[in-house]
Amino acid sequence: MQKENKEGFIKTGKIKNKTVFLLVLLVLCFSALIVTFAQPLAKNLFPVKTSSLDWDIKFTKAIQSEVRGFAKSIEPVSYDAISASFAVHLTSIGDSITYDFTVTNAGKIDAKVDSIYIVPTNKEDDAIIFQTSNLTIGETLLAGESKILKVTALFNPDFKQDPHNIEKKATIYVNFVQK
Repeated sequence: MQKENKEGFIKTGKIKNKTVFLLVLLVLCFSALIVTFAQPLAKNLFPVKTSSLDWDIKFTKAIQSEVRGFAKSIEPVSYDAISASFAVHLTSIGDSITYDFTVTNAGKIDAKVDSIYIVPTNKEDDAIIFQTSNLTIGETLLAGESKILKVTALFNPDFKQDPHNIEKKATIYVNFVQK
């Protein structure tokens, strides 16, 4: 005997087997769709990274290579994998000092010079400015190859005051991108 509740629905006390079967089938279908489409999405969200052994570009040597006038280093030239630093003392106009920084691509991937930064950057009113040569932006450093970046510290020819006994420290960064 079937009873009606207040809303007029018939209470059976049992759920039909067909309804349960359809709900289970629907859940399985949605699960299969999610598994099928989630795999390619996850692959795009987490791309395969290049091994750190493939990419290994670093400074490997730093030396003072040329001195003009009474220029001198006021602390040892130093470097680590990502930067190189030096400090200079220039006495008078015409003084300059050049450093050779060896940059080595010890990895397995060719690289292209994306930027070369010297910090602090040259400003119009600086007494000492820096110039780079021998390694330029856009240049390729093949896997296993080394190149020398030359950095020269010199008096700014546009400096308005009498430039005597001036010191300045600088740090060089060379950024590469995969070729």
